[in-house]
Amino acid sequence: MLTFADAETAYDYFVESYGDGLPVVLPTAQRVDDLLRACGRDPNDVLGAIFPSGTRATVRDVAVNAVMAGLPSAAFSIALAAVEAATDPTFNLNGIQSTTHHAAPLIIVSGPLAAHAGMNAAGNALGQGNRANLTIGRTLRLVMMNVGGGRPGETDMSVQGSPAKTGFAYAERLDLLAWPSLAQRQTGRADSTTVTLFAAEGPHMLGDHRSATADRLLQNFAETMRAPGSTNSCAPGDMVLAICPQHAAILARDDFTPETIARELFERARNPLGFLEGLGEFDETRTRRFASAYGDPNDPQTRVPVIARPESLIVTVTGGTTGGFSTVVPTWPASTHVFRIVRGNA
Repeated sequence: MLTFADAETAYDYFVESYGDGLPVVLPTAQRVDDLLRACGRDPNDVLGAIFPSGTRATVRDVAVNAVMAGLPSAAFSIALAAVEAATDPTFNLNGIQSTTHHAAPLIIVSGPLAAHAGMNAAGNALGQGNRANLTIGRTLRLVMMNVGGGRPGETDMSVQGSPAKTGFAYAERLDLLAWPSLAQRQTGRADSTTVTLFAAEGPHMLGDHRSATADRLLQNFAETMRAPGSTNSCAPGDMVLAICPQHAAILARDDFTPETIARELFERARNPLGFLEGLGEFDETRTRRFASAYGDPNDPQTRVPVIARPESLIVTVTGGTTGGFSTVVPTWPASTHVFRIVRGNA
């Protein structure tokens, strides 16, 4: 427990020593205890090791950082699930914390507890203006910094970084879904809520107000996914497709589901090997090894997908109903997305 002469001194200390560059809420004992009571979990429960330090994060550790982030109590169980997911070795948090890439954890929340937490899944779902969305992502980032030791210029060696590194979270829109939610597809239960964690580049907007058929729309999705500046182009891996309601309605009308969308884009979102050879991320050994899974690694016409398999594409629906703007989010290829079921109702 830290003590200070006055609140102003304490505030300056926390902003400089434990902050992310934004103002923080002072994590007084009362505020932390109030948040812990709201979640009903043992404060000493260990969620897992946070790298690169390897420190084992407890529920109380997350609560301290959640208070600093301004997290509402109703969203605390979602933040806990995100931290638990980050400790999964498959996610490779140690690499994400130290890579020169722009990678940032993207938290996708699917299920009824997202609305209970106050998350926005409608207009501007990936943007500003919603406390729960922003502070869920910020809580994980503060845990990564203060528990895991991931600090810019010390262990975090990202060349340019990304605004997503402050905190990146959104909720799936359930009221306009024409197919089972991401959480239901993951768990088999319609009433479940899950957190999916994904190592994200910044979002790539996909504007399409002209396509009236799924065929044309999917081709435009594929062209955006094929972007040569993304590491996915030379190293197939995961990818997120956040479909707006207008685009989702077109796909559903033409009998597409998340599974058939993923299979279709696995085939369409490919680059010829000869095209990749002229890109900055092309590697004679690594890229050709990836290409060998899809054809002759020495044939310039071999088409290399940007997602490793159809299951590597995370298909969600989110956003408002006022236009045809969807989003593609490429990944850092040394990470694989993971999910956790959110425990509790607060």
